[in-house]
Amino acid sequence: MRVTMDRSELVQVLTLWFVVMTFIVTAPGADNPIFSAIEIGSLLLMYLLPLWIVVELTSDFVGGQ
Repeated sequence: MRVTMDRSELVQVLTLWFVVMTFIVTAPGADNPIFSAIEIGSLLLMYLLPLWIVVELTSDFVGGQ
């Protein structure tokens, strides 16, 4: 059984991506290690979330759903 991405999940993921991008743009330039860890996680999400969306939408389209 395959679980597909519904519209509300897509909106939530896109909102998370927007929040991540906003954080990256407005993050303070401090040398705080906590902010450094958050920035690394944000950069990973910045690249992985759009990839995940494309893969899910493509698999939904190819799967005929």
